[in-house]
Amino acid sequence: MQRRKRITQISLSVISKTRFSSSSIKPLTNLDFPYSKATDDDPLYADVPKPRKDKSERKPYPTPMKELIRRAKEEKELRKSQPCRVLGDPPDNGLLVPELVHVARRVHRCRASLLSGLSAIIHHHVSFHRCRFCSEVHIGKEGHGIRTCTGPGSGSRSATHVWKKGRASDVVLFPKCFHLYDRAVKPRVIHGERFTVPKISAVLELCIQAGVDLEKFPAKRRSKPVYSIEGRVVDFEEVNNGNSETAVTTTTTATPLQEDDHYTAEKKSLKELSVETMDSWFEMVTGVKELMGRYKVWTCGYCPEIQVGPKGHKVKMCKATKHQMRDGMHAWQEATIDDVVGPNYVWHVRDPDASALDNSLQRFYGKAPAVVELCVQGGAPVPDQYKSMMRLDVVYPQRDEVDLVA
Repeated sequence: MQRRKRITQISLSVISKTRFSSSSIKPLTNLDFPYSKATDDDPLYADVPKPRKDKSERKPYPTPMKELIRRAKEEKELRKSQPCRVLGDPPDNGLLVPELVHVARRVHRCRASLLSGLSAIIHHHVSFHRCRFCSEVHIGKEGHGIRTCTGPGSGSRSATHVWKKGRASDVVLFPKCFHLYDRAVKPRVIHGERFTVPKISAVLELCIQAGVDLEKFPAKRRSKPVYSIEGRVVDFEEVNNGNSETAVTTTTTATPLQEDDHYTAEKKSLKELSVETMDSWFEMVTGVKELMGRYKVWTCGYCPEIQVGPKGHKVKMCKATKHQMRDGMHAWQEATIDDVVGPNYVWHVRDPDASALDNSLQRFYGKAPAVVELCVQGGAPVPDQYKSMMRLDVVYPQRDEVDLVA
C-alpha cells in the first residue's frame, strides 16, 4: 500500500514538471500553412455577392439588437428625467450640421456628373443591355447566356434572359423616397398623403436635408433649435418670424447641370470620360456614407422601400412577407449604403469581342458593380477593391474541361 502511494506521488511530480506553460505554446500563423490565404483579414478581398437564399427572411440589422435596446432605454430614461428640454444635437433639433453642408453639395454635384457621364458612355461608346422581364443588366456587345432570369414566363424559357437596349438609369439604382419639407416637426408621411407628397431620389433627398437648396423641392431651415416635450417635437418659433424662413435656391437645378456636363463630356476621350465617371461614383458613395453617419436613413426589413428622415413613413404599401400582420406597414430598420445607392452587380466580361458568357462556366466568372464594369470597359483602371470580386486571376476552362475541374 505504501509502495503504491509512493508511485502515485512520483507520477504527480513528473507530470507537474513537464506540464506545458502558456508561454511555451506558439500561436499558429499563416507561415505555418504556406498554401492558406487569410481572406478574412485582407480588406481588399471581396467575393462575388450572393443573393439571399430565403427572401422571406428579414434583412440583417447593421447595428446589433442589444445596442438598439440600450439606446432606447437611455432615450426613455432621459425623457422621464427631462420631460421638456431643448434638443441640442443637429440635425435632430431642426438645424443643419455645418461641417456636412459642403459634403452634401459635393454629393449632389457628383451625382449629376455621374449620370451625365454614364449617358455619354452608353450612347456613344459601350453597349449596355437589360432583360425585358427582370432587373438583370449586362455590359457588352451581346447579352450573356447565363440562365438566371426570374421574371414572368422564365420557366418556359429555362430562365433565359430576353435582352433589350438599356439606359443610364439602369446602371445605378437610386431608390425613391418621400420628400420632407420639415424633417423635425413633421418627420412622417401618413397614408392619406401618399399621392400629394412628391417622391424623389433618396440621395437627392439626403442632400436636401443636409443643406442643398433646390427651388423645386423646398425645405424649411431654422436658426433656433426645437423643443422635445414628453417625446413630441414642438417648434415655438413663430411661422411669420424672420428667423424661420423657407430655403431659397442657391444652386442650379439638376437639368442645366446635367446638360452642361453632357456638353463638355462629348469633347473628352472615352478613357478620360470613364476615369472621371468612376471618380464621381466613388466620391458620391464616400459622401453618402458620411452623410448617413448623422442623417438617419431607414429601409424596410422585407422590401426595398427606403425613407430619409428621423422616422419611417406610415404609408401602408408593403407587399412583402408578413405584410398582413403589419396591416401593410413597413418594418423599418437602419439602412446601409447598398440600400441608398444600389451597386447593381453585373457579370464581368474580360474580352468584349469574345463570345457570350456560357451558362456552364458560371462559377468561374466574376462580378462587379455596373458602374465599375462600364468604366473598366471604357478604359479606366480596375479598382483594387474589386479585383478579387472580378476574379481576374481565374483561368476559364473550355466547355469540355468543366467536368475535369475540381
